[in-house]
Amino acid sequence: MLELPVLGDNASGTHFVDGHPDLTRTLPLAEKFAFNQQKADGHWCAEYLAPVDITAQYVFFHQMLGNDLAGDASQLCKYILSLQTSDGSWGIAPDHPGSVSVTAEAYLALRILGCDTESKELLRARDFILNAGGLAKVRMLTRFSLAQFGLLPWRDVPQLPSELILLPVWSPINCFSIPVWARSALVPLAIVRHHEPIFALPNGKSGKNEFLDELWLDPHRKTAPYGRSFLDLSSDPIGFVFKAADYLVHYLRVLRYSPLRYLARKQTVKWLLQHQNQDGSWCGFTMAYQTTMIALLLEGFTVDDTPVRRGLTALETWTVEDEAKGKRIQISNSPVWDTALMIEALCVSGTPLDDDRLRRAVDWTKAQQLFGPDHDVALYCSDLRMGGGFPFQYDNSWSPDPDDTAAVILGLVAQDPSALDKYWFVSAAEWTLPCGPFNELDNLADPSTADITSRMLELCTVITRGANAPFGRPPAHLVRRAQQAIPGAIRFIASKQEADGSWWCRWGVNYVLGTNLAIVALYPYIEPGGIGPIADMVRQGVTFLLGMQHPDGGWGESVASYDIPPCPKTYGCSLPSSTGWALMGLLGAGVDPTTPSIQRGVNWLVREQTDNDGAGGASWPERQFTGVGFPRVLYLGYGFYRHYFPMLALGKYVRAVAAASKSGEEKIGYLKN
Repeated sequence: MLELPVLGDNASGTHFVDGHPDLTRTLPLAEKFAFNQQKADGHWCAEYLAPVDITAQYVFFHQMLGNDLAGDASQLCKYILSLQTSDGSWGIAPDHPGSVSVTAEAYLALRILGCDTESKELLRARDFILNAGGLAKVRMLTRFSLAQFGLLPWRDVPQLPSELILLPVWSPINCFSIPVWARSALVPLAIVRHHEPIFALPNGKSGKNEFLDELWLDPHRKTAPYGRSFLDLSSDPIGFVFKAADYLVHYLRVLRYSPLRYLARKQTVKWLLQHQNQDGSWCGFTMAYQTTMIALLLEGFTVDDTPVRRGLTALETWTVEDEAKGKRIQISNSPVWDTALMIEALCVSGTPLDDDRLRRAVDWTKAQQLFGPDHDVALYCSDLRMGGGFPFQYDNSWSPDPDDTAAVILGLVAQDPSALDKYWFVSAAEWTLPCGPFNELDNLADPSTADITSRMLELCTVITRGANAPFGRPPAHLVRRAQQAIPGAIRFIASKQEADGSWWCRWGVNYVLGTNLAIVALYPYIEPGGIGPIADMVRQGVTFLLGMQHPDGGWGESVASYDIPPCPKTYGCSLPSSTGWALMGLLGAGVDPTTPSIQRGVNWLVREQTDNDGAGGASWPERQFTGVGFPRVLYLGYGFYRHYFPMLALGKYVRAVAAASKSGEEKIGYLKN
């Protein structure tokens, strides 16, 4: 690819060639940026951004261990304070209204780190918390943190019976009916809840600690009932049952001393030790790390014991520190996900498929494939015992993931379309397809969703189309399995379309991404002549995306679209990731690339590529979170969403124009594949 000048201040204008946006600078700069970010062994992994409470919990963890944070205090405070909003609060995502729970955790962390209670920052935070009802209004996980320091009575924290670990996998409710990200935290939390520990704060150790008395409306009555009354739950039978179960466990406190509880605790410790990954982590989530180590210490381990020592070492590798922002910790990391999507973006946008840097990325990704029965999925799906799936994080051998595996397959096939008969492809596809009806391994908290189903349908399309390839054909049994899955997947996606033509998205913000995934997956199944129900669904989805475009030409959506009631779906500023998703949806649904809406969207991306890396590359700035951990609870910022999704969109645009006009390939971009 040509070496072009670094993007300068004149990037606000858009140049045209034969009536099309000129991408001869945009895509080379994006490619340069991508390779500048590549790790030495070939993979990519951006910082995984999360709300401030994740770093606050890191502070709590070290306080519980009695570790001195004086050396890091100023940098940790810098980061926490940098995210405080004008009303004194901290929220679950940038530009989202403040959360009393997140603000309370940030406040406690700052107090532990030595911040003055009379500083203007803490005074503003205190006012926000008190105006929201004080500490009595915080969520369950915040209650756990407060109770462990004696700041809230343990009676106001829900029970988590350890006996859940003993229930068999065929039981309607068991540990493995809980999603992995929740299971990894709840299993050790049950041990913490059993022991009801009290750890010291800077003012000492007390079951009635006064360290945060200023955050109670009445510090002499520290009570915080955490649920609605039974009368309020009369129309909510599920909520009624859960509240009744919690009351039952509360009053049958004798279970704490029963042989069954002792057996459950021993089994939990065994499970925790078994699930420690090779790098010392647990499940790839910092909350799982920290809670597991506290649980082990409560069960008699010491910080010098190997599991805890390895965990402490691994935890510190997830911290990030720089002079600009301070010190923080990531909630997880996303190397497999980032690398798969970056490979696809580079291939689609014109990087030669035989580029050595791409090949190194492909080799690294293939090495992350997990084989053998040593993962939780194999316990309740015998078809998956031989493995073949891919994880999301580094070294997360216990938790391969269907969505990540599908993304890896699509990314690697973009680099090698003839790979459909290769062992890695066949084993990955065999592992992924039985996970239906296409979800994150269907369970209580994560039922099937249209976004996961759409990606799986796209994978099925790759497999069935590959059956007619001149070489590299997938095996016949895999083709049959994909063919059998397609009708059900289409029916499920159809059942989830909303009245305005959109689809809700579980794992990314929100309707723009959900609609993009759905219409791209459905488009190949439109009947000849563009008729039939699938064509109607796709047209409605296209109409929705066109209506979501902002006046500046981009697309954007706020996490507020998950609120109840939700904000308007058009709420939020234009974002690179959202604009990329919308363009991919329109182009993937066969919309003419010369339509004004697509042209304006492409122009927006060309114009907004203003993040110069100082080394010849450029990307798109994006501070908002467009990833979802759990709607209305946890939102995430994937550091490379701002890059590989715009690259994918622009690459698909170039290909669409080239397909429509031979001259387009020569004059719009560097389509070398």
